[in-house]
Amino acid sequence: MITKRLAVTVLAAAMLPLAAATPVHAASSPPTTRIYLSSRDPAGLAAYAAAVSQPNNPNYHHYLTPPQFQRRFGPTPPQVAAVKSWLTTAGFHITTTTQHYIAITTTKPIDVPASLTPDILTVTTPPTTSRPDPTPINVGTCSAYYGQKTATSSPPAYGQTPNYDVCGYTPGQLRSAYGVAGSGLTGRGVTVAVVLAAASPTITQDSNTYFAHHGLPTWRPNQFSQNLPADIGTACPSQPSYGEESLDVEAVHTMAPDANLVYVGADCTNLGDDLLDAETRVVDHHLADIVSNSWHLADIENQIPDSLIAAYQQIFQQGAVEGIGFYFASGDHGDWTHSTPSYPASVDYPASDPWVTAVGGTTLAIGQHANYEWETSWGDDLAPLSADGKTWIDPPGTFQFGGGGGPSAKFAQPFYQRGIVPDALSHPNAAAKAARVLPDIAADADLATGMLIGRTATLTPDGSAQYGEERAYGTSEATPLIAGIQADAQQAAHGIPIGFANPAVYARYNTGAYHDITDPSSPIAVVDQERDTTTGAITTGLGTLARDPDLTAAPGYDDATGVGTPTQRYLDSYAAP
Repeated sequence: MITKRLAVTVLAAAMLPLAAATPVHAASSPPTTRIYLSSRDPAGLAAYAAAVSQPNNPNYHHYLTPPQFQRRFGPTPPQVAAVKSWLTTAGFHITTTTQHYIAITTTKPIDVPASLTPDILTVTTPPTTSRPDPTPINVGTCSAYYGQKTATSSPPAYGQTPNYDVCGYTPGQLRSAYGVAGSGLTGRGVTVAVVLAAASPTITQDSNTYFAHHGLPTWRPNQFSQNLPADIGTACPSQPSYGEESLDVEAVHTMAPDANLVYVGADCTNLGDDLLDAETRVVDHHLADIVSNSWHLADIENQIPDSLIAAYQQIFQQGAVEGIGFYFASGDHGDWTHSTPSYPASVDYPASDPWVTAVGGTTLAIGQHANYEWETSWGDDLAPLSADGKTWIDPPGTFQFGGGGGPSAKFAQPFYQRGIVPDALSHPNAAAKAARVLPDIAADADLATGMLIGRTATLTPDGSAQYGEERAYGTSEATPLIAGIQADAQQAAHGIPIGFANPAVYARYNTGAYHDITDPSSPIAVVDQERDTTTGAITTGLGTLARDPDLTAAPGYDDATGVGTPTQRYLDSYAAP
């Protein structure tokens, strides 16, 4: 139960961002361009990545080690030599050579000779923005479980007295609601990676304090480690990324407290490259089998150049071949049309890549006894309280946040979605070819029903650093929760890596493995109290849930919650022979 003392220590902090914070650049540094090298067998790589991931395929789970991958699919020494020779002859200054790319500094245009086209995957000068999102902190009256407290002193809404929203679910509540507690699984023997920009200097002590407060085991020796570039601190802003790191690490440990966890940090000099470098370290050294990513590049998918997507996708395919699965947050802005009207209906990248698992968001009601009550899609409207406190102003109000989803504008429908995703969703605007649709799976993400996390921050009135606990939310929450559940599933499967999860996720569709999420026929409203981080004033608003008119949860697969959210039956299915 949330105590008064805990409520007092809630910090007035900025949002735990879905995306890493905007980078800082040295003005004197010349731009860096990377020439990514193609696989020696691109078609064979894609085919083998699908084969090892697809149940009932003869090569299912026949994974390669990183050295085996390089020998079979990596660029050949003659490829590397040919590209380096061309660059040197053309007068470019080579700064870095890896088994994936050759980096140069240049302001000149690059024209790749036709003879080298088969050797070069892509040439990139990546975008450098990754969007931070503001979040209010729940500091007023709130509930320890859904429906505990009703807002009797507030005006009625839709003919009823609304409930207060949740202060933040604890690990025990989330483990129970999604069937993890009943399964007896803890993720033992599995390693999960969290990839994010920056690195909190207090993450170990913060997470151990949080675990001790909420009945989870603290870190065993060597259970938690960090894999960081040497220059990670030179360009990374601290507070927003540190909060995201706390959320990701604590959410994974919540669902898989015995799993090993490696935090793979990225520098912030050029996030498109830096985050890709972090993913690359995971696959080149097989640091983990499951990779949680609560970030996206730029805003919408169409802002990402195809050249950068090609570089990311080759790494995702390498991961699949090695038995590594990538999980990405689907976004916190619905289809973007409500938060940014100038945008067309859009999805986020890398979540839209068909070689990753896109995690959507829900609103989750957990009852008094940590029991699962219901879920809806996540998409909230907010109406403010009138100055006299007697009415809500124009309810349901304006759209605030919601889980990302919908059809991709770049990717065709992958094999695992055929026959499951309805044609009405995969053929937007009567398009000739079926599209990849997001999300694949979902979990709790709503601000009104978010997760309690603990971290050290310096956003207290006197500027001193102290540990506090606050409510986090977003598909930034849902993604590490799913990653932790996948660690439990891998444990149930006797430690055999799940790898690229989507074929297995969709193979369990319509088997009772998921809560099939549907939206309510009548409004559900909660009262939310937040502190303005500038003035310190507490404001009261009415949140109306499941209000995204474009992404709705319906029976079966939908573009708000995918196949649904996991149940204990989902976990049990991995133990079956």
